[in-house]
Amino acid sequence: MASTKFQTARVSPGNVTTKLLVVGVFKNEFPAGISAALNSRCNGVLAAQANEEGFSGAKNSTMVVFTHNKIGARRVLLFGLGDRAEFDVTVLRSAVTAAFKAAKSLKVNELTVSALDLDGSGVSAETFGETVATYVGLVNYTINHFKTAKGGHKADQGLSSVRVVCGSKHEADIQRGLHAGTVIASAQNNARNLVNLPPSICTATYLAEHALELGTRLNGALAVTVLEKADCEKLGMGAFLGVNRGSDQPPKLIVIKYTPADAVPGKVLGLVGKSVTFDTGGLDIKGADGMRTMKCDMAGGAAVLSAMGAIAALKLPVSVIAVMAATDNAISGKSFLPGDVLISMNGRSIEVDNTDAEGRLTLADAIEYIKLLGATHIVDLATLTGAVLATCADVGAGLFGNNSAWSDKVMAAADSVGEFAWKMPMWDELRDANKCQMADLKNSGASFGGAGSSSAALFLSEFAETTPWVHLDIAGTAYRKRHFQADPDGGTGWGLRTIVALTRQFASAK
Repeated sequence: MASTKFQTARVSPGNVTTKLLVVGVFKNEFPAGISAALNSRCNGVLAAQANEEGFSGAKNSTMVVFTHNKIGARRVLLFGLGDRAEFDVTVLRSAVTAAFKAAKSLKVNELTVSALDLDGSGVSAETFGETVATYVGLVNYTINHFKTAKGGHKADQGLSSVRVVCGSKHEADIQRGLHAGTVIASAQNNARNLVNLPPSICTATYLAEHALELGTRLNGALAVTVLEKADCEKLGMGAFLGVNRGSDQPPKLIVIKYTPADAVPGKVLGLVGKSVTFDTGGLDIKGADGMRTMKCDMAGGAAVLSAMGAIAALKLPVSVIAVMAATDNAISGKSFLPGDVLISMNGRSIEVDNTDAEGRLTLADAIEYIKLLGATHIVDLATLTGAVLATCADVGAGLFGNNSAWSDKVMAAADSVGEFAWKMPMWDELRDANKCQMADLKNSGASFGGAGSSSAALFLSEFAETTPWVHLDIAGTAYRKRHFQADPDGGTGWGLRTIVALTRQFASAK
C-alpha cells in the first residue's frame, strides 16, 4: 500500500502538468467555470465526449477524457457532484470516493485535484481538503499482504503523490484539511491491517507490542502500559481471565493514555475496544462458516488503538484513555465451561451460559477498569452479536446507551463522518434476559426470545453503571465480504472516524 504525499499549488488547472487532472462538476452546469475553460483549451473535446456519453454531472458519475496534449494534464477525470442545491459533505464524500476509485482503475501514481468553489455551500475548504486526503488514503488501500513475486504478484503502484491546485484564499485551510485527512486515513488503514492479519500473527501479544511501538513513534504523546496475567489476577479480573483459560497465548490488558497539557478540564473520554483476537466460540463452538472470519473479533480494539494514534497526532485537547482486554477464545482442556461461575472485577458473579458470549465478559472487566482510571464518559466498540445484523446489516452499527445526551453526541459524531449508527432498545423489561438462579448475571440472554443485541448491551450496562456510556455493536460493519464505499473486502476500520469526530466534539462541548 503506497504512502501518499499531499501538497497544494497555486496554479491554473489548465496549466498544471500531471497524468490525471480531477475536476468536480455540478449536475447540468457542465461545462461551466473551470470545466468550461478546460473544454475551450481542449477544442471542445470535453463537451463533445460528455454529450456522447450522456455525462451531466449526476452524483457519483465519472468520465475520463484524453486531452491530446492541449493542456498540461494528459487526461481529465470529471466527477459528478449532483444538484448544487443538494450538495453537502455527505455528497462530497460519496463523489470523491467514486472519483478516486475511477482514478485507481487508471493505475496512475500521481494526480492533481482542482479545488472546488465551495463558497456558500456549507462545506469549508478545510473539510474539502480533509475529505480528499481521507478518501485517497482509504481507496488506495489494498489487501495483498502476503502475495509474492513467485506467485505472479506485481507490486502495486498506488497513488504516491496528490496535488491540490487552488487559489491563495483557501490554501492554508486546505493544507490543514489535507494533514488531518492523511492522519485519519493512515490510522483507519492501520486498523484495517490489524483486522486483516492472520490470527496466528495478530495475537494479544502482537497487539500489545503494536501499542507500545505506537507510543514510541509518537514521542511520548501516548503513555502505553501493558498489564500481564498476574496483574489482572491481582485486580480480580475473573471474567476476562476466564475467557483466556483455554488459550496457550497470554492475555494482555493494554492501557493507552493521552493527556495533553491543554486538555479540557474535568472530562476524560474512555474508549474500550473488544480485542478477542480469534473467537472459536469456545466449547460452544462455532460452525465452520461462522468461524471463518473470526480474526475480525478484535476489530473494536483495532479501531480504538489506531484512533488513539490519530487523536495524539492531531493534538486534540482532550484527555483520552483506551483499554483493550486482549485474548483469544480458544479450546483446550483448560477452557472455561458452560455452567462455570466467574467473578468480575466489580465483584458481580456471572454464570457462563454460553462460551460464545465471551466478548461481554472481557468488556465487563475492561469497562470497570477504565472507570477506575477516571473515565467520565465511555464508548465501547465491539463485534458483539450477530443479532445486530438483523437490524443494521453491514451498513451501520447498533448504538446502545445509558444516557440519552451522551448517546445523541455519539450518534451525531458517527453521522458527521458517514459512519451510520442506529439507536437500539435498552428497555428495562429486557434486563430479565440476563438473570439466572446461580449467580448475579448470566452471560447470554439469547434464549430469552430475541433481542440478543439488547440483552448483550444490558449486560454491559451493569458494569458501566451510572457513568455515561455508549456501546457500539459493530458486528456487521467491522468486516465486509463485498465492496462497499471505499472499502475492499475485509476489515473496514469502522468506528475510527467516529471516535476522532467525537473527540473533536468533546473538546468543544460545554
